Amino acid sequence: MIRKLLRSSDGTRRSGTVEAGVHALTQGDFPSALAELRPLAEAGDAEAQFHLAQMYANGQGVTQDFGDTAFWLRKSAEQGYAEAQFKLGICCVSGQAAPRDDHPVVRWYRAAGARNAAAAKANLELLHPNGLGIPVNIEEGIGWYRKAADQGLLSAQTALGLLCITGQGVPRDVEEGLLWLNAAAEHNYPGALYHLGSLYASGEAVERDPVRAIELYRGAAEQGHVVAQLNLGLLYANGQGVERDYAEAVRWYQAAAEQGNSAAQVNLGLMYANGQGVERDYGKVVGWFRKAAEQGNTSAQFNLGFIFANGVAGRQDNAEAVIWYRKAANGGNVAAQVNLGLMYVNSQGVMQDYNEAATWFRMAADLGNAVAQANLGLLYMNGRGVPVDPVEATRWLTKAGVQGSVPAQINLGQMHLNGQGVEQDQIRAYMWFSQAASTLQPGDELNRVTANLNAIAANLTSEDINKAMELARNLRGQPVG
Repeated sequence: MIRKLLRSSDGTRRSGTVEAGVHALTQGDFPSALAELRPLAEAGDAEAQFHLAQMYANGQGVTQDFGDTAFWLRKSAEQGYAEAQFKLGICCVSGQAAPRDDHPVVRWYRAAGARNAAAAKANLELLHPNGLGIPVNIEEGIGWYRKAADQGLLSAQTALGLLCITGQGVPRDVEEGLLWLNAAAEHNYPGALYHLGSLYASGEAVERDPVRAIELYRGAAEQGHVVAQLNLGLLYANGQGVERDYAEAVRWYQAAAEQGNSAAQVNLGLMYANGQGVERDYGKVVGWFRKAAEQGNTSAQFNLGFIFANGVAGRQDNAEAVIWYRKAANGGNVAAQVNLGLMYVNSQGVMQDYNEAATWFRMAADLGNAVAQANLGLLYMNGRGVPVDPVEATRWLTKAGVQGSVPAQINLGQMHLNGQGVEQDQIRAYMWFSQAASTLQPGDELNRVTANLNAIAANLTSEDINKAMELARNLRGQPVG
């Protein structure tokens, strides 16, 4: 009993001096932390060794050195300090403290070794007696995970459980994985609660149970687990496993958003935009989107661009829209690439530049976006920003038309009707116009398309029209892209 009282919850001795070192470390007073922890580590204190390893890993008060990180982590882990065992396992599995190929010492050693391997090795051992890091060794890493998990370290139990379920580094064993996750969840560990919730939400490894997922997510969310908060918001917003409750969704989105989660910030902005669970407030919409956008969230960046381009929040600002569209487009957001291309075509917020428009349309078109494909086809047809090329124009317009782009279908109908860039073909013209007519709402454009259909039909036989309809059916079966 006395021995247990002298140990901390992870099973290692803790002295007042170690506490002083840890306190200095958390306060950012690295010289004091080093002065307290190093003598204890050298005297064999496992907890001090662990914290000294962390200082070397992070370059806190010492030069960052993964070799010394490895040295002190192993010292601590071999004495049974659970947190060191788990951290050493992470390093072995992930390679986060492995020697880097671009490390100056590694480059020097390779160069010197080519000339005199023995001398280079001797110098390396002299300058870095503890080596340069922790080589990746998944088998060893899993062994350290198990040691820490067996001691009851909840984070290690959670990590080991996930590895067993996914079969990463160990033979896949769902039963063992669930045992480890449940062991940590029984102690209310938020990471385990979250991951179990995700399994029940998806039906992976367990029978799908949205109600149980919500219960587990809530347990993690109430402890501040940010992704659990986000997922709980999604379940309430979509009414999955629980009655739809926008106010409750907002509550959890807000909790995650205030912790800086960009996806939650976007979703919270959308709730304010749609007046779901809160009063519509475009000031807050812009505020939350901006927070997410500044973290690089491309959906938020696109939404900000759209808001400024269309004056949704009361002030149209095309120049500001272009800034956000460009950020999102550079991040791979396809809709932003299309809209940025259109801004260059229409000289909105930028000088008209068909070359730039073609560049952005092509990026989105290559990813299968029909609007971009249709616009790129028109640029080729008219020689704007690209050379006049009827073949390329037809290729891109056809890709868009197959996906249901009405402007592309109308243009293709007109091209085939007039023999513009393609052979004149009234059957194909009829086919494309009929495709457009099937989608258009009543109005002037539908009237024009219908007039073209009637004019063409006057020159076609019933067999020709049946052939056009057969072409349309075949068209719908074509692969997109």
